[in-house]
Amino acid sequence: MTEWKAVGTETLLKDGTMTEVRVGDMRILLARVQGNYYAVQALCPHLGGNLARGRLNEFVVRCPQHGSQFDLRDGHVVAWIAKIPGIARKLAVATKKPQDLRNYRTRVQDGQVWVEIE
Repeated sequence: MTEWKAVGTETLLKDGTMTEVRVGDMRILLARVQGNYYAVQALCPHLGGNLARGRLNEFVVRCPQHGSQFDLRDGHVVAWIAKIPGIARKLAVATKKPQDLRNYRTRVQDGQVWVEIE
C-alpha cells in the first residue's frame, strides 16, 4: 500500500539545492531542479554515504565518499565509485555491483511537497 506524505512547504528548497528529509524512519534525499522536486533514498548504496552532503549538478547527485553519481529523475547510476582510481576501482566494482537509487514520486499540492511512500 502506498500513501503520500507531506515533507515540507513548496518553498522548502531553492532551485539547484537538496536536503535530507525524514518520513517516519526513512531517510529521503529531496532535491529541487528546474523548478521540480525529486526524491530518492538518502544513502548511497555503495557504503551508505549521505548524499545530502554530496554535490548536485543539474539532475545528477554525487556521493561525497567515493564519487558515485546518480540521476535524480529515476535513480539510475551515472557513474559507480568514480573517485577510486585504477586497480582499486576494479576490485571495488567486483565486490559491490552498481546499484540504482530507490526513487520516490513527488508532487506539489496546496503549497506542500508530497512524497509517495510504500
